[in-house]
Amino acid sequence: MSRSLKFRLTKLVILFCCFLSASYAQNDSAQFIRKGLVRADASIVGGYMFLDNISNVHINGSAEYYFDNLVSVRGSASTLLGSSGLTADSMGLKDFHSIYIGPVFHIQTKNHFDPYLVIQPGLSYTSSYQQIKQTVNGLNRVEYAAVVSPIASVGVGFNYYFQRYVHLFGETRYVYGRHLSEAPSPISLQELRITFGLGFNIFTQK
Repeated sequence: MSRSLKFRLTKLVILFCCFLSASYAQNDSAQFIRKGLVRADASIVGGYMFLDNISNVHINGSAEYYFDNLVSVRGSASTLLGSSGLTADSMGLKDFHSIYIGPVFHIQTKNHFDPYLVIQPGLSYTSSYQQIKQTVNGLNRVEYAAVVSPIASVGVGFNYYFQRYVHLFGETRYVYGRHLSEAPSPISLQELRITFGLGFNIFTQK
């Protein structure tokens, strides 16, 4: 695992623990989230593919609707910005776009802290290439056609609604899938992703 990813993971764990402690220290009489809450966010995501020792950077956007204070549904989309860790003759991803939708299960609290578990199946659009030592027709890699493949992810995280229209969030998720192309070496899409940042929220019902 890269040093930068370890640092991000450590910060996220510390941040999660701090807000977990704060949530039990508060004395609010009711949970902030309820039916009709809509939240959305966009963030930079750090990812690491353990099987190939490749670090990725994605941009991700999500929108979520709460049916009540225990269950919501979330749609997400992400795209690959860049990768590092490829070596000569190794396989890499040129494109990695994905969409997900699925339920989010929330742990009931009595304040503005909102821990959750999210499960999202989806689809990925991926294209691959093989890095080569010698150039062929002026190129140092061979590219393969893009394909659409099934994908799934499961994650844990939290939202902290410190303002009526703004919240803090952090999430760690694991993505599972396979790049189903005709490339000579199959590429696993298994990846640990970590993100945190600010999101926006509104109530659609009083």
